This record gives sequence, structure tokens and C-alpha cells, in this order.
Amino acid sequence: MNSNKKITIIIFSMVTLLTIVIVALVALGSRQSGYDSAKKRAYLTADIVKKSLTSHMVNGNMDQRETFLEGISQLNEVNDLWIIRAKSVSKQFGQSKLTNEIPRDEIDKDVLETGKEEVVIKESLTNATLRITIPYTASSQDKPNCLSCHNAQEGEVLGAISLTFDIQEDRISSIAVLLNIIAIISLFLIFILIYISKKIKPYTTSFDSITEVLKQVHEGDYSVRAKAGVLKEDKEASAWLNELIEKLETVLTGIEKNLTAFVHNRSINVNNDKLLSAKEIIEDISEIYNYKKTIETDLTKEDIYYRLIQVLKDKLKIQEFFIFETDLIKDERKVIFATKDTTPCCNLSNNIKERCRAERTDTIVSSENFPEICRLATCKNDTKHICIPFLINDQKNVIIHIICHDQECLKHVKYQIGIIKKYLEETKPILESKLLMDVLRERNLVDGLTGLYNRKYLDEFIDRKLPFELREGTTFAIMFLDIDYFKMINDTYGHDAGDAILQKLAQTMKDAVSENEFIIRFGGEEFLIIMKNPTEESALKLANKINQDFSKLIFTFNNESFSKTVSIGYSFFPTDTDQIWKCIKFADLSLYEAKDTGRNKVVRFKKDLLKNKDTSSY
Repeated sequence: MNSNKKITIIIFSMVTLLTIVIVALVALGSRQSGYDSAKKRAYLTADIVKKSLTSHMVNGNMDQRETFLEGISQLNEVNDLWIIRAKSVSKQFGQSKLTNEIPRDEIDKDVLETGKEEVVIKESLTNATLRITIPYTASSQDKPNCLSCHNAQEGEVLGAISLTFDIQEDRISSIAVLLNIIAIISLFLIFILIYISKKIKPYTTSFDSITEVLKQVHEGDYSVRAKAGVLKEDKEASAWLNELIEKLETVLTGIEKNLTAFVHNRSINVNNDKLLSAKEIIEDISEIYNYKKTIETDLTKEDIYYRLIQVLKDKLKIQEFFIFETDLIKDERKVIFATKDTTPCCNLSNNIKERCRAERTDTIVSSENFPEICRLATCKNDTKHICIPFLINDQKNVIIHIICHDQECLKHVKYQIGIIKKYLEETKPILESKLLMDVLRERNLVDGLTGLYNRKYLDEFIDRKLPFELREGTTFAIMFLDIDYFKMINDTYGHDAGDAILQKLAQTMKDAVSENEFIIRFGGEEFLIIMKNPTEESALKLANKINQDFSKLIFTFNNESFSKTVSIGYSFFPTDTDQIWKCIKFADLSLYEAKDTGRNKVVRFKKDLLKNKDTSSY
């Protein structure tokens, strides 16, 4: 319904309501006026009857009063008339034998008793009557004086007159007046409505046009324009609105064109409203900028991965996912992050270049695109997966592996792919820088001959990582290794032979340890192994394995073949001592105990070894 009709209906309703009120007031006034007119006639008739009866009494012709009363009752509009005597009058003058002087109902009796007039109105669709009963009271002021004839007191009820009037003609007259009023008001109302409708139509038409345009703009259509109105004000309003819409369309189209690509067309995938698209794009850019500024000041690669994980979880609402980092040189993959209690569809750990479809093709792989698109992926039931590859540099690649269990999740992830790629793009240079720093740092912390960590790494581990591990309740075993009679090798076969034997020992230790241990070249032919969360059995087992495996190696130099052995001493931290350097000293002490007692053996630290030693040094 347009505004013109609405306003017309409102005005019509208000005027109609006013008309109804006026008509009701007029009807009530006319009705009351008719009643008042009938009552006046009744009072006049009652006064005439009273004076006539008094005249009859004075002239002594009371016997003719019946004829008089019948004559009065024949008057126009008087349906009936009768006189009621009070008991005092009947007692003084005798009981009347006339039928029209006897009380007919309770109204007559009540009036005689109370001295108050009674009015009763009866109305139906076809008839209207007014019954009024008026009392006659004794008064010395009357002429002639009532008290001169009646044995009564001042104000005493002597009788009453009851009259019934036909007021139908009065009612008809009132209705006729009322109908005339209604007709006049209706004609006036119609005229007013037509006049107002014509006068407000230009305004309402313009308003409706602007409203429709604003509705379409609100729904995202910025191509609409408002029609020019008839009035000067309408034309100005339409021109201003069209200018504003055009500016909005130009600005939003520019934002969509220039910035949507910046966030990989994510926003336009969902809605067609340029304003909402611009809002989402700007929010994305702002959040990406803040993300980039944050990771630029992070210290380590782990910090950057932590930020990326938080974005995926909290900002993009990705429920189940994994982050894999692939070492392209070693062709190995490790897990950076895994959602708790979630199993990946792909568990590749090596030979990644050939087997991983996402990394091999450098494209996003979705199990929705084709049945078993990645044949190595083993998703259970209706589980779907999406793999997003991202090349960091020639050495490292990252895969975001996302798991979905329903279509709603899959739809949400597909919507977020563009923004995920943008976050990865912003992460790339910073992560690449951290990886390069890690390489340089790794080279600075690695022994060039054996490829094992050096003393600097041990210092860094003790300063940075050990406090955190201790807070987590981690325990350690410290092993000291030394090649028996190593100086003789250098003296007899040269330093090249010594270096080769050191490299063989390094490889033997690498083969023996797991990811819970790391090896440090402490100096010369001395090596340190740090075991994480060991038991007495596991520590002894590792030491014996290294001792035995190395002793089995055969070395040939200058046409001579021989084997070498190692001595090993180990202690537990913080079981043996709560000071890490003291624990290393205890392992060193155990190593020399092994050498002093024959070499080629493993010795566990015991406090007895401190006897006859300079204990202040330990």
C-alpha cells in the first residue's frame, strides 16, 4: 500500500471517528431534548389539571371532574391520564369511586409515599413512550390556599397525576435531524478527502519513490536511481539521493575491484551487497595488517606458527586442522600442529615430493572435487579433507590440512580459503626470514666435522629451554662419552684418521638415539648425550647399545685394521643433583671412573665416586 492511500485512510479514519462522536452527541442531545419537551408538556398538563380540580372544588361541581379528566386524556400525544388520591384526602372527603383515581402500580404508590416524581421511558424500534407521575403537595402559598380546604400540613402529599405520552414523533423528528447532519458531514468528509488526497499526492508519490529506491539500495542494488518529483523540494531530494547513491556505487565498486583481489575474492563469494563486501574486505585487511605487524616482532618460527594457529582457530573458525612442514631437501614432513583427538586423512612423513598431490601440483586439493582425488588420503565415513599447500622457500613447504564432517563445515572452509592464502602470503617473508635465521643459528650451533650440536647449543639449551622443561616436570639423563686411546690414533695414523673415527662415532650415536635425545660434541673426542624422561633401564640400554655398536666397527688405515671402544659415564637430573652443571660433572666423573677401571665400559654415577675426590669441585 502506497503512502497516499495510507495517509488518506488515516485522515478518513480520524474524520470518521470525529463524525461518529458528533453524531452520537447530537443523537443523545436530540433524545434528551425530546424527553425534556415531553416532561414540560406533562408539567403543564399536571398544573392545568390541578387548577381545574381546585376550581371544580371551589365551585362545588366535583361530580363533573371525570368528564374533565377524560377530556384532558383525549389531548394529542396524551395516551393516558389518571389521578391518585392520598389516604388523607380519601379519609377527609371519602373514598373515590372513579377508576382513574386509584393507584395503578407501585410507581403511583411510591410517589404518594415519597413525594418525588417518577419518570419511566419505554422504547422499541416502532414505539417510544414517556410515563411521568407528578405529586401534588399541600402549600399555603397556592391560590386558593390548599390548607384552607384540606386537613393537611405544609408539604404533605395530597395526591398525584400520572400521564403517559407518545414521544415517537419527537424521536422521528430527532432522527430526521440526525440523518440530515450525517448527510451533510459525509458530503463534507468526501470533499475533504478528495481535496487532501490531491494535495498530498505529489509528496507521497515522491516519498514512495525514494522509499523504493532506498529499499533496493539496502538490498545491495546501487544501480537504481530515484525519479524526479513534481515539486521543487521533491526534485532536490531526488537529485541529492541519486548523487549520494552514485558516489557510493563508485567508491564501493573501486573498493571491490582494487581490494577484493588482495584478499583472494573471499567476500564476493557470499553476498552481492557492495557495502557489506567492502566492510568485510576492510575488516580482513585491517586484521591481516595487525597480524603481520605482530609476527614481524616475534622472535622464533614457533611464535609465528602459534599466531597462524590462533588465526585459523579463533578468527576463521576452522575446527579441525593440521599444519605440516616439509623439509624439501631431506624430503621429510613433520607435524607443526594437530587438533586434539583428530586423525588426519594423510599421514605421510617421507617421500613427500612424489606422493603428496597438493605439494607435487602446488594446488589446493579437495576431496569434494573428485572421488579419491588423493588416493593416499584415507578419510573415514563421510569425512572430507582440503589441503592448502604453500611454498616458503627452496627448503621448506607448508601444508594446511583441514578436516570436515559435514557440508556446512565444508562450505565454511571453502569460503575461508582465500583469506587463509592471504594470511599465508603475509606469513611467508617473515617465516622465511626466521627459517634463514634458524639455518644460520643452526650452523653456528652445529659442529662442522660431525654434524652434531656444539657447546654453544648446550649453553642455549640450559639457558632457554631447560627452565620450561623443568616446569613441565621433565627429567633428564646426562651421558659423557670418550673414545678410548684416541690420542694414539692421531699420533699413529694422523688427524684425518682421527676425524674419520669421530664421524663414525657420531653416526653410531645418531642411529642409536631417538627424537627424545640430542647429542653434543663437548670437545675433542668427548661427547654429551641428553636423554629426555629416561628410566634407569632406558638409559643403561642406550649407553650399552652405543658402546657395543661402536666396538663392532672395523677401521682400516695404512693397511692396518683395528676397532675402537668408548667409555661412558652417566647421571640423572634432577635425581642426582638439582644443578645441571653439577650433574654434567657427575657424568664426567663417572666417565673417568670407567677409564680408570679398564675402559670400554658404562658406569652409572654413584655418590661413592665422590670419595677421595675434591668434592668442592662437584
